[in-house]
Amino acid sequence: MDLRAHRVDALVLRAIAYGEADAVVHLLVRGRGRISAFARGARSSRKRFGGALEPFQRVEALVAEREGQELWALREARVVEGHARLREDLHRIAHAGYAAELIHDLTRAGQPADGLFTLLEEFLTRLEAGAATSARLRALELLALEAAGFAPELAACARCGSEVPQGRAGFDPDAGGVICQRCTQLGTPLALSHGARAALRQLRTGGLSAADAPASADGSGRPADARAFEDACAQAQRPLRAFLQHHIGRALRSSEFLAQVGAPQ
Repeated sequence: MDLRAHRVDALVLRAIAYGEADAVVHLLVRGRGRISAFARGARSSRKRFGGALEPFQRVEALVAEREGQELWALREARVVEGHARLREDLHRIAHAGYAAELIHDLTRAGQPADGLFTLLEEFLTRLEAGAATSARLRALELLALEAAGFAPELAACARCGSEVPQGRAGFDPDAGGVICQRCTQLGTPLALSHGARAALRQLRTGGLSAADAPASADGSGRPADARAFEDACAQAQRPLRAFLQHHIGRALRSSEFLAQVGAPQ
């Protein structure tokens, strides 16, 4: 039996076909967090869904809890923001898919995650307006990790707590971030180049805005060299992905698609 229905503001993270006409839809709901819902007739009813269950779309949905079941009932949905231009470019599609999987895996069912809702919506909006970039992916990863309570340490040694001077540093995903030279001798950590570390620190402070308009590292406030900043963010991909895998417990499947289509990573 369905309980009282709620009309909610949601982002579609994924939709999985079930049978000939139904679907199981994973939604990130403002004020409620991630929920999974069963949409009866989702693939045949234009009146109730009208193409509103494609991934990356922001929708207004009518959902109801079902007594004794984990899956909610999704009764209807309409598109609020379709982010249609994302689907015009394969790299944008790959980045949007990565973002949706990342947010899905960093949220827990039924726990409010409004910060991640806002982050994903802003990421999709910026992605739709410009080319897919490594800088924006790094900002997304950092901000999502921080919102989930897993932000990597970029200043002090994650093992002993001593300050790590600016510049190239070892990075240990298991320890939680950069490590000092003395602690580096205890294992074989990944390396975070001077440029990559500086770029990550700027992205942590400036977020997606800094990804799209980075400042020079010389403190002058002038715009950074866009290509050099993008290269630095690409260099940070391997250490940060290892950090994500440590906390999520597996590599994101969508990262394989990024590589397959040659999208910036």
